[in-house]
Amino acid sequence: MDVNHSTWARLRLELRVVGIAAPATALVAPLAGAVLVTTLHAAGAGAADLDRAAGAVLAGLAPLGAAVAAASIVGRDPGAELVMTATAYRRVLFLRVGLVVAATALVTLLDAVAFHALKAWPAGQGTGGYVLVWAPPMVWLVALAVLIAVALRSSAAASGLIGGVWTAQLLMARDIRPHAVLRAQYLFLGVADRVPAHDWTVNRIALPAIGVAAAVAAGLLLGRPDRLLGSDAA
Repeated sequence: MDVNHSTWARLRLELRVVGIAAPATALVAPLAGAVLVTTLHAAGAGAADLDRAAGAVLAGLAPLGAAVAAASIVGRDPGAELVMTATAYRRVLFLRVGLVVAATALVTLLDAVAFHALKAWPAGQGTGGYVLVWAPPMVWLVALAVLIAVALRSSAAASGLIGGVWTAQLLMARDIRPHAVLRAQYLFLGVADRVPAHDWTVNRIALPAIGVAAAVAAGLLLGRPDRLLGSDAA
């Protein structure tokens, strides 16, 4: 009982430190996306339009919102954190990011279930898409956003760069898809049209793999939390 009380007290503390801006940034995309797709469905939009809208929300907007929110958390109140060990700082930072991303993931999962029920669903995706459509892109974007924010000591720069990467992938789809390496790191694969099963599988594995590597790199850089002092990340 005491352990549970202590755990909830710690989570409430971390949420207060994070503030409202980061969770709001992360959640606005899947929530607004749910409203958009529901409205299109109610208005009688065509199946292809519904499918594209659902795919854009799940694979594009929700992961981007989570990544920008995660970047904004890096470096928050660094002066107070410096009294901790490097290991504790890593744990605190990843806990804060995890709280925001977990909330976004839950809402995005609910979106996916609702979209599937409305038959607003990316082409060729079965019920496995409840998670596979959005989770790999979210892991990829969030981890890279945190790594960039830590490396550059700037959450603003990380948000700008990750937004630039996201936009470039969106606009350069025709140039990315023919190249195996680039295609494996393409966030929107399978959103607008069917893709070979092999390409889909490689992409869904490669995205989180790079995300894990980026998270490990960020953790290594956080071995010196004092490097965030004087940054504009807070």
